[in-house]
Amino acid sequence: MSNPLTIIVDHREPAEIKKRLIKLGMEIKEEQLDIADYVLSDTVACERKTGADLISSIMDNRLFEQIDRLIETYDQPILIVENLETAFERTEWKKRKKHVFGALTYIFLRRQVPVVPTTRKSETAILLNRIASWTQEEKSDPLIARKSPKKRTLREDQLFFLQGLYNTGQKKGEILLDSFKNSPEKVLNSILQTDVVYTKTGNPKGLEGPMKSLEGFGPKYVIQNQRLLRSSAKDEAKK
Repeated sequence: MSNPLTIIVDHREPAEIKKRLIKLGMEIKEEQLDIADYVLSDTVACERKTGADLISSIMDNRLFEQIDRLIETYDQPILIVENLETAFERTEWKKRKKHVFGALTYIFLRRQVPVVPTTRKSETAILLNRIASWTQEEKSDPLIARKSPKKRTLREDQLFFLQGLYNTGQKKGEILLDSFKNSPEKVLNSILQTDVVYTKTGNPKGLEGPMKSLEGFGPKYVIQNQRLLRSSAKDEAKK
């Protein structure tokens, strides 16, 4: 018999969603989460916003801070917007729909975070169940190798080299080279010389050091790549 799907839920989330998740056969673990409302795997986490909460979080800039922290911590963050119509119940916001959809467009296109709408809590629970099923059960997706052009310039060679780091594609490789004097050696040293700052509950919340000011390079990126650069295969095999 296979193990039930498990989801970590912030204890402040609605009881209705938790009950529905249990009815769907999921095991829930309630915690006070510093980042995200639902953690579905070590790489996927969701922030849930009702229409009304979406408005208030846009007004005080909390939404964008939460999205940035999600991106820094999880490989695949997701924003769930529940019952968006309630965002426009107040008269003053009916005339400001452009602001709301502008914020969502920025999150989707610029920050590359999927925005998934639901109409009620029961739908949110079903969506979370499906995401957990997809991320926790074994899939047979093919591996995609990094592409190497036949004739490359020195910069292309450097970019190809840096793409061997965790979560580093063409765009991030270019940012790293531009930020550290076009030197892969300086890039690697900067990663190693950066310290991860943790919350009182032990969760990573920020960086101190050379990587601190780089947008899109958060604690998880540094932790993964420091492990890659410092660990030996023999040490890993002994664990």
